[in-house]
Amino acid sequence: MTGPVVQRSPGGVWDKVWKGVWWILTSIPIGESYRDRFQLRHAINLHKGLTFFIVGLLSYLYGRFTYPIAVYMGVHGSYGFLWLAKEEVYRDASWETPCTLGSGVFLFVGMACSFWLSPFLIISGGPTVEPSPEQTCFLVLAYAIGLWMHHAADAQKYFVLRAKKGLITNGMFANCRNPNYLGEIIIYATFAGFSLNHPLYYAPWVCLFLVWTCLFYPSWLAKDRSMSRYAEWPEYISRSGLIIPWVFGGSKKSA
Repeated sequence: MTGPVVQRSPGGVWDKVWKGVWWILTSIPIGESYRDRFQLRHAINLHKGLTFFIVGLLSYLYGRFTYPIAVYMGVHGSYGFLWLAKEEVYRDASWETPCTLGSGVFLFVGMACSFWLSPFLIISGGPTVEPSPEQTCFLVLAYAIGLWMHHAADAQKYFVLRAKKGLITNGMFANCRNPNYLGEIIIYATFAGFSLNHPLYYAPWVCLFLVWTCLFYPSWLAKDRSMSRYAEWPEYISRSGLIIPWVFGGSKKSA
């Protein structure tokens, strides 16, 4: 495997999880000749760009398009479209990692089964499983906060690192070392939250838990180990949280 992300390591017991996950994401031995022109971002972008239309298709097939379904279609669809815009303006280099065709197909199918499950439950379950107006209001509020956090942090990281390489310790990163991931966690939690009234409400959360545990958490540990080479690291880590913002921290350091 090549690329800076797959060459990192979280260390300890998480190292095997990290290597196993990235082998699945990049090296399933099917269509290996596509590795030179196929990257993880291609499967991810396809999934996110199709979400709005898939939710619309599900609504059409089940003959249901209510206000809660429309809201879900708007928030999840807008997230996908904004991801594609981010791809053009401030792309995350992690997803430029080359992969085999088998890994790309696995990634797309896995994302489809995991992240299109909540709208399927809402639409197929009938009116009784739709979120209430109060729930919908809270979910949209949380989505907006998560979306802002995700994009603001990714934009800061991208443009700061283009100007100057090094450790970013101010702005969105002053009290949290992974604010972009925190924003994405909040976003997907709201998507899963739309199906909380369904008897199978836990299914989307199981999928999210697996992603957060097997992909996100080792990634944060690997990033910490990589960033620890900077002289200001001990001071920065003492006032910032891995994923939960350390409210008693400050912003003494600049990027």
